[in-house]
Amino acid sequence: MTELRQRHKRARPEQNSEEGDKERDESKVMKKTPASGDPLMEYLEEDEDDELSPEEIQMFEQENERLYNEMNSLVDEVRQIEGKVVEISRLQEIFADKVLQQEVEIDRIADTVVQSTENIKEGNEEVREAMKKDAGFRVWILFFLVMCSFSLLFLEWYS
Repeated sequence: MTELRQRHKRARPEQNSEEGDKERDESKVMKKTPASGDPLMEYLEEDEDDELSPEEIQMFEQENERLYNEMNSLVDEVRQIEGKVVEISRLQEIFADKVLQQEVEIDRIADTVVQSTENIKEGNEEVREAMKKDAGFRVWILFFLVMCSFSLLFLEWYS
């Protein structure tokens, strides 16, 4: 208790002058103690018999109430943060599900692209073969038309 009292006295220098005078007197007593012993311990042993004054009790009660309110506000903040973390977790699960769905769709699209590429290659081969086959047919048609033309010219000249 005496440590708390000392902390409050140090933390609140604007307390009444009577407590300030008492603290100065006590510090003089502490300086006069022998060097072999710990002055703080001797002071605390001397001060154990003292009772708390009503002002000190009221001060402690006020501080306890302030700390209680502060802790309650911290608990409220922690609960809000916990709710937000739960919401983030829920959204992350939804996100993971959507990513997995997209992965399936992307795999399907990739397979379709590969199959389409193979189909285009096969189509190009078919067109090349058709052009080669068609080229031979065109040569025969051209040969036939040239022969018909010469035949008509010959018949025209003969008659």
